[in-house]
Amino acid sequence: MPTVTLNNVNIYYESHGSGFPVVFVYGLGGNTGMWAGQVEAFSKKYRFITWDPRGHGRSESPADWQQYGHRNSAEDLRALLDHLGIDKACIGGLSMGGGIVATFAVNYPERVKALIIMDSNAASGLGQSPAMRAMREKTVELAETRGMEAVADFLIESNPNLKVQAEASPEARAKLRGEYVGLNRVGYANSVRTILNQTFDATQLAKLRMPALVLAGETDPALAATRHTHSLIPGAEFVLLPDAGHTSNLDNPAGFNAAILEFLGRQDATG
Repeated sequence: MPTVTLNNVNIYYESHGSGFPVVFVYGLGGNTGMWAGQVEAFSKKYRFITWDPRGHGRSESPADWQQYGHRNSAEDLRALLDHLGIDKACIGGLSMGGGIVATFAVNYPERVKALIIMDSNAASGLGQSPAMRAMREKTVELAETRGMEAVADFLIESNPNLKVQAEASPEARAKLRGEYVGLNRVGYANSVRTILNQTFDATQLAKLRMPALVLAGETDPALAATRHTHSLIPGAEFVLLPDAGHTSNLDNPAGFNAAILEFLGRQDATG
């Protein structure tokens, strides 16, 4: 799959299937592989595009932390759509990705046919709790002083967003650890540092007019934030996904796919 230089940063992306484009972006610490449970289901009818935000996966990790954040990643998304010749798409983001697509939708509403925000505190504009902030600050310190193995071990024990996957099975726990160990420590630390310093004015969501879906796992620590986001977007739908936490697409892929595809199918019917 290709890498393209966008806004002076090399960005990795994948494109599966054909049809109307559906573009998804994951949360902090993820990689495009986390959408493996969606590729087959979504690409049967749509052109399903996934990508690594700067600092993640196979994308570049700039040294300057101010080159990260939702605004920069939203500009990368715009440039990626331009590169692919896509004027308009259904876009979705999970967790950190929710903040990216919310920013994109506010800045480029004419390019969004439908918006999907999943398990995201970032899109709510509510900021982080003191406990979450302290945990994030610790991961920056660990990444810069001890590396990603220390970050992985700390997060698996301390991050409530990872609880369902960490406790699902020894295999799931090992896979989760491997994903964090595989991250670029500069990219990860800078991504977290930006999350700790950036703000998003979620009141801007009130001006959106495209169809929107907000989805959250029933045990997601960000559930209250997702309900707040839902309340801000006019006419937005809300799905509470059973048997799922913060990574709802991994925790309950069948339910997640059904809910998203049902929403997308109704957008097809409206043209």
